[in-house]
Amino acid sequence: MDASFAARLPALIDRLATDGWFVCPDFLDATTVAALQAEGRQRLEAGEFHRASVGRATGASIRDQIRGDSVLWLDPAQATSPEQVYWQQIELLRQTINRELYLGVADGEYHYAHYPVGTFYKRHLDRFRDDDARVVSCVCYLNQAWQETEGGQLRMQLDDGREVDIAPQGGNLVCFLSDRFPHEVLPATRERWSITGWMRRRTG
Repeated sequence: MDASFAARLPALIDRLATDGWFVCPDFLDATTVAALQAEGRQRLEAGEFHRASVGRATGASIRDQIRGDSVLWLDPAQATSPEQVYWQQIELLRQTINRELYLGVADGEYHYAHYPVGTFYKRHLDRFRDDDARVVSCVCYLNQAWQETEGGQLRMQLDDGREVDIAPQGGNLVCFLSDRFPHEVLPATRERWSITGWMRRRTG
């Protein structure tokens, strides 16, 4: 466990409770970020990724005008060494959120996300209208030395209508309540990598 991350947890939990979102710089160290991006790229080139769809179940479809990323779901039972570092950190966060905020997040589901140059994801909410399982959205960036001029920001609409742009800088983690903040991924001039997913409550 990263002791520095554990020490920052109380402040992060406070931000989630009061503001509904937070950015955690250096959630993962540079070595882990590089290893995860290399692993994602290797598996992308091996054809393991699939185009992300819009909607769910029988209503899901691939719509380039809405989103252009490809994804690969993570399996904790088959996690590689760098993926184990991610799982350990994100599980510590989930358990702390559960203990301190009583949100009932029983598990998490996460995937690699790869956006080719120029692709985007139009504004949306992460929670489906007919399914409230997703509680906390989490995006951990895997891009080294990202420059603001390269684009690719996560643009979130806050409760008061203001927008905040968050650069996809490697190692940083963004978390926000899934049903509360419309958001989008802006196009970038270089490919964009992340591990993205949701802390979920049990339903049914």
